[in-house]
This record gives sequence, C-alpha cells and structure tokens, in this order.
Amino acid sequence: MSYIKPQYKEYYREKYQTVYGDRVIFYHEQRELITATLHRFNLFKRLESSVYSFGETIRRLMERIDNYINVITKDSEQKLNLEVDEIDDDEVTLDYKYEINVKHLMSQNFLEDLIYDKDILKNIMKEVMEILENDRDEKLRTLEDVIVNKIIATPYNQGNRKILIFTAFADTANYIYESIADELKKHRINTACITGSGEPKTTLSGIKKEFNTVLKHFSPKSKLGEELPKEMQIDVVVATDCISEGQNLQDADCVINYDIQWNPVVLIQRFGRIDRIGSKNDKIAMINFFPNMELNEYLQLEQRVKGKMMAANLSSTGDEDILSPEMNDFIFRKKQLERLKNEVVDIEDLNDNISLTDLNMNDYLYELAGFVRQNPDIKRVPRGVYSVAQGDKKGCIFCFKHLRDEAKPKSESSLYPYYLMYVLEDGEIHFGNSSARETLKEFRKLTYGKVEPDRLLLERFNKKTKNAADMSAYSKLLNKAITGIKGEEDKKAQQSIFDFGGYENSFENVSSDDFELVSFLVIE
Repeated sequence: MSYIKPQYKEYYREKYQTVYGDRVIFYHEQRELITATLHRFNLFKRLESSVYSFGETIRRLMERIDNYINVITKDSEQKLNLEVDEIDDDEVTLDYKYEINVKHLMSQNFLEDLIYDKDILKNIMKEVMEILENDRDEKLRTLEDVIVNKIIATPYNQGNRKILIFTAFADTANYIYESIADELKKHRINTACITGSGEPKTTLSGIKKEFNTVLKHFSPKSKLGEELPKEMQIDVVVATDCISEGQNLQDADCVINYDIQWNPVVLIQRFGRIDRIGSKNDKIAMINFFPNMELNEYLQLEQRVKGKMMAANLSSTGDEDILSPEMNDFIFRKKQLERLKNEVVDIEDLNDNISLTDLNMNDYLYELAGFVRQNPDIKRVPRGVYSVAQGDKKGCIFCFKHLRDEAKPKSESSLYPYYLMYVLEDGEIHFGNSSARETLKEFRKLTYGKVEPDRLLLERFNKKTKNAADMSAYSKLLNKAITGIKGEEDKKAQQSIFDFGGYENSFENVSSDDFELVSFLVIE
C-alpha cells in the first residue's frame, strides 16, 4: 500500500478490506503487516530446516522480484506520466496475490526498493552457495553421523537398519536424499525419498518407483506380512508429512525429525508410524534436530511445541508427550487437570505465563495461601501500597488490576485481570506479563523471609523521593509498564486475525486510568 499513489489508496483499501457481517475486520495495510510477519517466520523456518531449503526460498524471491521489475519497467513510461481515474481490467497488473494496476504505483520508489532488496538477497544467496559448494553444512554432516552410528555401530535392535527421516519441506527432503543416498549405497544401504510431489526416488533398482511399492520395500513385514531379501529392502526413507498418517511402518525402530513442526500432533503422528502394535522391536527411538539457540529464541519453536505437547498430554492418556517423557506422570497430570477444571487457563497458550514443568506454580501459591491464613489482616492493606528491597537490577515490580471488564482481552492469561510488570529504572521492560513466572521468582528472591523494613534502605529512598513527595521517577516507570501491557495485548490481538471473528484489539484505547495499581516493589 505504501507504493500506491495517494489518489488510488482508498480504492485498494476498500477493495481488499476484510468484512465480517457489517464490520470491517481489518484493512489491507494490516493484512500486509501480518503477511510480512508470516513471510519472515517462514524464512526462519526454512533456514531452520536446511540451508538448501532456505536458499531455494531466496532464489524464488529473487525470481519474483525480477518479474516485478520486468512488468513495471515495460509499462514505466505510461505509468509515470498517466493518471487514471477509473480502473480498466485490461491494464497491466502485477503478478501479486492482490492485483495492483501498475499505472497506480509510484513506480520509481517501488523499483528502487526492489533493486535494493534484490542486492541484499544476492549477498545472502552468495553465502548460501558458499556453504553448499564447500560442503560446510554441519547439520547434514551430523545427520550422516547419526545414520552411520545407528546402522553400523550401535543399532537399537540387532540387525535393524531402518530409519525414517521426516522434514516439513520437500526441498529439504530432496536435498537430504541427494546428499546421502550415493554414500549410503556404498555401504549397501538403500535409500528412498517421498515428498508427495513427483514420484518417489530410490537407490534400490528393479522396483516400481511408486508410493506404496517403496514403502513395502521399506517395511515389508508390516506391509506384506513377510520378509524380503536384504538386498531388496530399503533401509532409509526421507519423507515429508505425506506419510505421517495412516502408514504401518513398524519394521523401522528410529524416527528422525530433521526439523520440528509447529503442530505437536504431527510429531505424534510421525512417531506413530513406528510406535505401533505388531512392532517386533524391543527399543524404538526418536531423534530431534532442534534449532540453534538464537534462532530458537526468535521462533520460540521448542517452547511452543513442548507446551502444546504438554496440553495434549494433560487431556489424554498420559503417554503422548514424546518430547518430555518426564511429564508422563499420572499424579502430576491429575493435579494439573484439577487446576484446569477450577481456573481459566488457555490450553493453546499454556506457556504465556506459566512454566512448562510447574504449570500451577504450586510452591508460590502454597506459600502465599499459607501467609494469608497466618496474617488475615493483610486483606485490609490499602491498594497502592509499596515497599523497598535491595537488588541487582534497580527498578520497580508493579502489580496492576484491569478495571474494564468490557475490554477483556481476547487472548487473556490465567492471571487476568491482574498484570505483573518488572520495569528497570531506565524504562526497559525486564519481565513483561508474559514472563510472570520469572517476575514472581525475582520477587520471592528479593523479599522471602523479610518481615521488617530495611531502615537504611528506607532512609535512602525517602531522601531520594523527599519522603515520597516526589514519586515522578516511579510514575514514569508506571506509565512504561502500562504501555508494555498494551503492547503485549496488541501482539496477541494481531494473532486473532486468524480466528473466525477476525482482528480485535480490545486494548486499543486503554489508558492508565483503566488500571488500578494494587502494589509495587521498589528495587534499589
């Protein structure tokens, strides 16, 4: 939208707005913002999968940019000089999800940015090619080591060489196959690749390269009910999730997730190909390739998947959490389900405010309940009370209560209507409400066991604030905290675009007056 001439912006804004009933859910500008975010995540996901897959995405982006440049350049003379009042369907349009008439673009600005982006992509592509051409893909080398170690050195079950390798992307599957197939063939290990697009590939000659035929030679006992000669078997299959459902492949005893799917159900389905009734294997294994720490922090992939896996585990038989087997404890699950029954907890976002391994924050809540029972007078403490503690990270921990029930956020946390914010003295949000667990841990560390005020600390605080007459510094931090709350709720609201009701940000017009300050702790 930023490249459309001003006189045409309203036309495209109305043309591509999303309407639900008589209400505009969101405009095209908002769609573009979300699309950009999704593209960014997709690029990172492709990079997490394989450098080759990432490179293919970069290559396709460059091709699309070249196509845009070609279309715009062809029509640039007319477009730059001609202003049109009406849209003619026969005019030149960009090959874009939403058709934009080329003559309605500020073409020079668009071209400059396209060329700028292409230069960046060229440099990235150069780095990708250096890795691929110089055989520097460490992740692929690690996979090869795992395969060789499993098949030759330490098989999980005597004589079983079967491995099922899953990836989310066909590009990655083909890349793995092309990289390892010839080398494994030297060790008399046959490999196959199944992606769902195009016919399967295999190094086993003399068989029909067809979906079911390849799988029969990979898992003959489960598929045919009989053993095949060793030289007629496929030992390693690289596949996308086109075979993650409805296939009996329990001849194999190892699943490797070369990349991690967002949806934990897919991981369960993948493992379910070999974890089946009728398996003759004493041991089966699943090996996961998680992203490196920096990329994982950006995607929060491992945390999201483990959180959703735990949610599935809590609501089922107790043996679905294949990423964290320690979670498969009946008593633990029973306690968590009791909490889910008695409190409002968003199963989809269990991780937002609560630790994976301590869903209900038992220790903290137990201590808090005990303290209130022993000190009932605390219930009469007025709102807005504060105290001072000594700590390494100076600032304030605020506890707010949201007062406007009608503006209750769509993606609320289990703490709502309360919000915990730890703001450093320079205004930086150290722990937001999505890190309430960390804030509570810090609060406990600063105050546990302290029943009397620190006189020297209070004297210093009173001198600094003129006996609390000048609290302007803390008022600024308070406003920063509320701004932080609004920012977090805005991010959650953006995700609501994918809900049936569409985009809704109930906190859009919220101000500091809509929050009650329950208490705050000054850290000096």
